Amino acid sequence: MILQEYLAALPMGDLKSIAFTLGVQPGMISRARLIREITDQVFQPGYIDQSLDDLAEEGREILLAVLSAGESGQVYDTRQPGNAGLIEQLHGLLARGLVIGRRRAYRTVDFIVPEDLRDMLIRYYTDLLAGFFQTEAADSEEDGSRDLTAVRNVFALVNGLRHNPARLTDRGVPYKRALDAMVERQEPTTNGRPDSAEDITEQLRFVMEYARWRGLTRVEDGRLRATTEFESWLGLPTSDKLDDLLAFWHVRERARPPAVSALPGILQLCVGFAHVDLDQIMRCALTCSSPHVRTDSFSDQEANEIHAALRELEWIGLLRQYGGKNGSGAGLVITPAGRHVFGGQDWSDEQAWSDRFIVQPTFEIIAPRDLDLVIRERLELFADLERVDLTLTYRVTRDTIYRAANTDLSGEAVIDFLADHSEKDVPQNVAYSIQAWGDAYGQVYFMETFLLRTANAEIASHIKAHGELAPYIKGEVGPEALIVERKKYRELMDLLQKQGYMPKSEVVGSKEPVAGRGAGQRARSGEGDRTRFGQGDRARPGEVDRARSGQGDRARSESRDGSSPSGNEGQPRTPSSADQKPVLGFGDCLPGYQLHKGSGGADRNAPHIEQAGNLQYLAPGQTEELLEMAVKNNHRAVIDYYLGNRSRSFLHRIKPVRIERTRGTPFVEAHRIPEGDVHAFKIANIRAIRIVYENEGND
Repeated sequence: MILQEYLAALPMGDLKSIAFTLGVQPGMISRARLIREITDQVFQPGYIDQSLDDLAEEGREILLAVLSAGESGQVYDTRQPGNAGLIEQLHGLLARGLVIGRRRAYRTVDFIVPEDLRDMLIRYYTDLLAGFFQTEAADSEEDGSRDLTAVRNVFALVNGLRHNPARLTDRGVPYKRALDAMVERQEPTTNGRPDSAEDITEQLRFVMEYARWRGLTRVEDGRLRATTEFESWLGLPTSDKLDDLLAFWHVRERARPPAVSALPGILQLCVGFAHVDLDQIMRCALTCSSPHVRTDSFSDQEANEIHAALRELEWIGLLRQYGGKNGSGAGLVITPAGRHVFGGQDWSDEQAWSDRFIVQPTFEIIAPRDLDLVIRERLELFADLERVDLTLTYRVTRDTIYRAANTDLSGEAVIDFLADHSEKDVPQNVAYSIQAWGDAYGQVYFMETFLLRTANAEIASHIKAHGELAPYIKGEVGPEALIVERKKYRELMDLLQKQGYMPKSEVVGSKEPVAGRGAGQRARSGEGDRTRFGQGDRARPGEVDRARSGQGDRARSESRDGSSPSGNEGQPRTPSSADQKPVLGFGDCLPGYQLHKGSGGADRNAPHIEQAGNLQYLAPGQTEELLEMAVKNNHRAVIDYYLGNRSRSFLHRIKPVRIERTRGTPFVEAHRIPEGDVHAFKIANIRAIRIVYENEGND
């Protein structure tokens, strides 16, 4: 939501409060003009910088926390009386139009920054934090081939499952041999230091959880298998794959401390820095997690949580850590992919991948780790991945060519593919062997046929010589045994019957009656129909297809929203942004907050509490504050009160006695003047109000 949309959703009283804070004189101007005046003032050159400079340090920290929370928003408990300082700072940010209050859940308010102010605030904080975050370059590993490791490991896992599904135990985890095969296909991800077995297992768990969340894998017949969704995922641009991984990271980190949630927003401020001090990143994340945290020292548990989150962002390929001891880094670098994701900078996907490899005379293929995934998927059709290290080592064998031939990939096509992507000529011995293995494929094959037996060889000869019957005969195994196709034997049976041969109605050795084709098929079909549609019901044409289609649609929908059609209940779901969260006024954002200090300065009263000569059109919360002040100071008031259907309103002079909140909706009990009777007025129905101060005399 942009600033103008936010202002349009606010009550008139809140608009006047913002206008007062910005120095705009509202007077009697219309609501639309007031919104334009406020918007023009906010976007004047230098206003944002000056406004933030005028904030107290605590206010700038709270605004940084809200900014770093992004679209998800920062939640603060504004109902606790002990948060007076926090509430005062939040009101100052609301009154300046820098943050928006939204209803996130029942009795919960989250705060976000208007979209069109984000870039200006990011520039301000980037300049402010440059002296703290930037650090000198250390001995960092500039190996860009390690970037996007999580993307490649997702490919390695799922493509491996396409060829060799992993057998699962009763608890739903892979057997050790299957798990070891998965680990062998994963490449190490941590820059500048070796990965421990525990790190590799944690990386594999991250990849497996993402693949299940994304719907790339499923459990079937006790095995973990790849789904057809993998093909569409493979065709996505790399930037979309990164966004998808980051969305999963956001879902996964919800169970962690709030400091972890602030990391992407803080890293967004560091996009323009060459090297970033990791210690300052951690301190800033802890500061943004709570307004009461002071980061003079932080616990090992907090540090470990932030380090774990940074490692996962490093696996995705958004940053690189370096210069660490005992697994913790002293600094980090935002990668080109990270600058694209966090800061929107231009980044070419194609530059992140290589399309060349080397074919060795030993039948090995040496490929870089950043080999294009589409090329790698084609390569793994006819080569086995043997080793993952600084490079990927594949081997071509007779068995792998046989596997490729079973997918209609000929030996000649394999040689052409190698020639297109090999940095050198394909060795002659390799090309010759692949061609020979490919040519040998299919020289021995099986046929699915039926045997037509005759009582004697003479009948078989007549059938072979018959003009209509001969096309159905594919061969013979003896004078009295002819070969026919299984799928056409019913047609041949009908023709034989027409020609007067009178074949048997049953297939010898089979329980299926041939002549009873219709009856038997109807009986089996009827049982299936009754099972599916209910006893006695009849399936209408297309119902079965629609039922199957619906099941497929539901399965695809469930795999996209985080749950799994294969028994993966309890998995985190992708958060939905379809529902628009309503904007809240100041009184709803800060319930019970007494505005005794102005948003423009400590010595200025809140605008709606100042003495007014005319009726004020205020939000219900501010009207309630004025009435509480009138009760406390024994003032009278003039109210413009709506009827029940809000079609008309009437002026009443009242003397408030007390505020009644036990009914669920606030009421004010007051003496009506001059009648003197006590009446309860619903505060939400008070259209406008003016306090009558003692120095005004009797109205």
